Amino acid sequence: MRDSFLPLPEVLPPAHGWRGRGVFRREPGRRDVYQLVLPLVLLGTLLPLALPGLGMPAAFAATSPLLAGLLGLVLALSLVQRVPLRVLDLLLLVGGWIFMLGQLALLLFAPGVGGGTRAAAGIVPWFPLFLLMHSWLLGEQWGRVLGRAALGATLLLTAAFAVGPLPARGAEGSALLNSMLQLLLAGGAALLCQQVATRRATSQARQGAWASIPDQERDALTGLPARRALERVLNRHLTRHAPGLTVAVLTVDGLEQVEEERGIAFAQALRAHVARTLSAAIREGDVVGCLGDHTLAVLMRVPDGRFARTTCERLRLRVASRPLDGVLPTVSVGVVVWAGHPDGRALLADAQQALSSARASGGNRVHLSPVPAA
Repeated sequence: MRDSFLPLPEVLPPAHGWRGRGVFRREPGRRDVYQLVLPLVLLGTLLPLALPGLGMPAAFAATSPLLAGLLGLVLALSLVQRVPLRVLDLLLLVGGWIFMLGQLALLLFAPGVGGGTRAAAGIVPWFPLFLLMHSWLLGEQWGRVLGRAALGATLLLTAAFAVGPLPARGAEGSALLNSMLQLLLAGGAALLCQQVATRRATSQARQGAWASIPDQERDALTGLPARRALERVLNRHLTRHAPGLTVAVLTVDGLEQVEEERGIAFAQALRAHVARTLSAAIREGDVVGCLGDHTLAVLMRVPDGRFARTTCERLRLRVASRPLDGVLPTVSVGVVVWAGHPDGRALLADAQQALSSARASGGNRVHLSPVPAA
């Protein structure tokens, strides 16, 4: 998610200590994926036409070149940088579903097709793939809507076949109906599993790279990692990849006054609100934790102190732009970049000292701890 307060790219080049780790490897763009995958799909589409021994029904053999033409068109357009990715997505989805549903309708309602169950076996592997492509290409929300719409259209075709041509098709019709029911069940299971996997991946990304912290080592109010877990994580990464490791300690300004005016429950809700805001604003791989005494911490990896300050200013502005029930929270931030600290406790202590300086200067600001002398 792009943050309007961030003047620099949100995806950073990794610090030296993190080079080569899989979580920071560059993912290929969707145009690159098209150029890699579509030739293989095109080959798989044309191969049955070159092998007459497969016994493909004549009606399906006649329509396969149409699908091959669509795939070839999308592949050719993917090589043209000026063609937007949205055009490629829509061509692939709309054309693919027209072809898929057309084949199903031909299979169910054209009595002269022949080889119905064999043809259905050729469609089965592709149907769940097309259902899942909605989310891959259009995002979770639109993908879920269009996936259900496609599954519903297939269900209508199956119901129309069951009340229409089914009795006249005899044993072959019963086998076709069974194949369609299995197709619907497989498609529904694929959509459900994708939704569960997406939610789990989103939850883990929000928790950061250390999502496996046990519940007993998390803050009871926010669910964030507590001090003991943060110190252990810091020590582990200081041992392996210390350069660039950064700790920012934050506290909500005037929380005691809010507690006096609005009550303890609202003050706790405000602290949880700030924690959620920070969790939604951090980059993948960073983690938000709770040190206790109304103090939060963000562990991150940055190239240098300048970028650490810029990132923390972004977090401070993000919190200040998210009011809760008429209260606009602000935070003071103390930040320190690793510079020979022996352990995680020393890093946290320096960050808390920087936080004290930020609060002494009036609050609602970021104070970067100076680099210790060698």
